[in-house]
Amino acid sequence: MASVVAAKPAAAPLSGDRARSRRIVDRIATASLWTAASAVVAMLIAFVIYVFVQGYSAISWHFLTGYPQSAVAGGGVGPEIFNSFYILLLTLCFTLPIAVLAGVFLQEYAGPGRFRDLVQFSAESLATVPSIVMGLFGLIVFVQLFHWHFTALGGALTLTLLNLPAMMRVTQESLAGVPNTYREASMALGATKWQSVLRAILPSAIGPLTTGVVLVSGRIFGETAALIFTAGSSVSFGASAYDFNPFHTAETLAVHLYSTQREALVPDATQIANGSALVLLVMVLLFNVVARIVGRQLTQRFTGKAS
Repeated sequence: MASVVAAKPAAAPLSGDRARSRRIVDRIATASLWTAASAVVAMLIAFVIYVFVQGYSAISWHFLTGYPQSAVAGGGVGPEIFNSFYILLLTLCFTLPIAVLAGVFLQEYAGPGRFRDLVQFSAESLATVPSIVMGLFGLIVFVQLFHWHFTALGGALTLTLLNLPAMMRVTQESLAGVPNTYREASMALGATKWQSVLRAILPSAIGPLTTGVVLVSGRIFGETAALIFTAGSSVSFGASAYDFNPFHTAETLAVHLYSTQREALVPDATQIANGSALVLLVMVLLFNVVARIVGRQLTQRFTGKAS
């Protein structure tokens, strides 16, 4: 029996007016997307130029290495720069292991269930807590209950609680972006679940994880409310100002900027604040660039391709 194949009717060609209308809509959409993307770049450039113009006159070697003054002009921000990087390092040492392991558990190990929902709910609840409330929690626990007073360790632990949800979420999204073929190939070669995660999945997600570290670090550099209540708003003088002891008072550059503008006790308070803002901005940008370079190098080393 001969089979009858029904021929599909050919699509009717678009009329000239309709095709022209679609091209116009496409061009408008393309222009809108380019405008939005360019606006982001323009805002960043304008912000950097404004901060640079306002603060470059205050930058000097004495300003970058000197000690702050409480009542006379000419103070520096050397200890504050040190404390900013020191608290950043302490916070990342606490945040990264916990957040990455929790993200790996949620993405690779935990199946649907109450415990997984509980962990997700806890992380989302932490993410909604305002930083000043987290600072009050750190004040009650680390300063008063533990009798640590104002310390870099108390500030770092408070910032850890503040940044855990974001880093956990970034870890989950990074691991979710790794193709399942990587997991299947690793398991087919006889690797265990943990070996697959450690040697195949995590190295493939180094690029997005680096982006998460950059975002978290920017928030740590710029945090003020949580650190005022836990790390303090003063520094030591002499050799103790650059002390690696985690139990010393550690005013960061962002807290110093806020305190200087709020109190305005020194005659050059505005100049110090503008200079501190420029230094803080340069610190964040440099850390961003260095972290991305390191992330690309690690990605190339572990996967053999650039991120």
